[in-house]
Amino acid sequence: MKRHWSAGLFWLAVLVLTLSGCFFRAPADLYQSPEQSADYLSLTQTIRNAKNALSQEYGVEVEDISVMSGNNTALIQLQDMDGDGATETAVTFFRVPDADRPLKIYFFTKSDEDTYTASAVVEGTGSSIYRVDYVDLNGNGTKEVVVSWQMNTGAYLLGAYSLEEVMNRNVQQAAVSSTASGPAAVPKQDALRAEEWMTTAYTEYALYDLDQDTRTEIAVIQVDPAGTNSTVQLYGWRDGTFMIRDTVSLSAGIVSNGIRNVATNFLRGEENVPVRALYISSELADGRHAVDVVTYRDGKLANLSLDETGVSRDVLDRYVDLDPADVNEDGVLELPSPIQLPSSSDTSASDFWLIDWSQYTSRGTKEYVCTTYHNIADGWYLTVPEDWKDQITLSRNDFVTGQRAVSFYHLDGKGQRESSPFLVIYKFTSQFSRAETSNRFLLREEEGAVYAATFYDSDWNCGMDGTELQAAFHLIQSSWSD
Repeated sequence: MKRHWSAGLFWLAVLVLTLSGCFFRAPADLYQSPEQSADYLSLTQTIRNAKNALSQEYGVEVEDISVMSGNNTALIQLQDMDGDGATETAVTFFRVPDADRPLKIYFFTKSDEDTYTASAVVEGTGSSIYRVDYVDLNGNGTKEVVVSWQMNTGAYLLGAYSLEEVMNRNVQQAAVSSTASGPAAVPKQDALRAEEWMTTAYTEYALYDLDQDTRTEIAVIQVDPAGTNSTVQLYGWRDGTFMIRDTVSLSAGIVSNGIRNVATNFLRGEENVPVRALYISSELADGRHAVDVVTYRDGKLANLSLDETGVSRDVLDRYVDLDPADVNEDGVLELPSPIQLPSSSDTSASDFWLIDWSQYTSRGTKEYVCTTYHNIADGWYLTVPEDWKDQITLSRNDFVTGQRAVSFYHLDGKGQRESSPFLVIYKFTSQFSRAETSNRFLLREEEGAVYAATFYDSDWNCGMDGTELQAAFHLIQSSWSD
């Protein structure tokens, strides 16, 4: 027994000595921050040096600013500008009060030794940087920068800038200077300035490879304040230069600030091969909403939706406010066309609509896809058989707390609704157990809501059973497909 105790004490002593580095450190060491990496220290010091150089040049305090909108809003952004898979470039944003171009976007490139050098700057006027995107515009694998500058007047300017040449030159010079005499100094503004490819006023814009040549184009939407000559201009690479490729008209009558949405999506092409398109939704002077469908074919832009009057054929002049949506979930947007339900003496059917949905093809024709009932208030829609159009009417019941119900009635030969519905669809926002009582069955569940339905006996065959109803029931998405 004594030998066992001796052996145990020996191994305990070994364990204590082995772990003494973990358990017997000085108290101050336990609260030390993790050591910062060499490249982080280099980046922060290089940014500080750039700010100090600007302060000395202009005699003012330089402000750090952020981008207001878009996917790139961090104060410091890491980017792979040369397309090699590594994020070698850090981007940050300054305001220099009283400078001719007070908004400055600085680019810092990391060397093989994990040190950073100021390699490029993009400058702009205005009150703020609204949006920044990094995209390949000329197809050589490196990224250019597209910047939206917000003016003091509330207008916007859009610019595209090439960094490749100036970045390469400054990185090479920094490597030589660093080898010869220690860390390189921040280059002067003129040596950092990027090449400006274009700048223009705009209302909205989209970045999209519209002509499907593997290079991103810039589609610039400009609304004419007079409402007569609103256009889409396509900027892109051709014959070794960045230029306006083509211009096409939008619907006449678009009001100032009337662009509601610009969606990048597809048309149905030959043999179901998708063809890229822009879906531009706008408000007209008479209050209606129009959708212009713009694509690139035969070497030029084409607005497939314009009629002989210069206005889109896809105009909603009903109270139904729907945007294009991918209702059949095939990846191609459909456009809505409301159909008012037949009225009867005992229902307010004028408040209810069915929606025919159609897709544009690459030939410019429209093809019917399906018909739905959209319950926008409750956030769901139902794909219905086409022969329901002249056969049904609806009513709504919101009298029970936490329960909303839409009842579907068949119309008899005299246009009167039958006494009982053939279908009721419910949305429950409380007491969810009610969704599975009184012959109800579940359609869908989401956080804070349960959807259910009940079929009732009817002499009319609605053409759907419970399984088909579940497949036809969908929740309305909050944004356009893209």
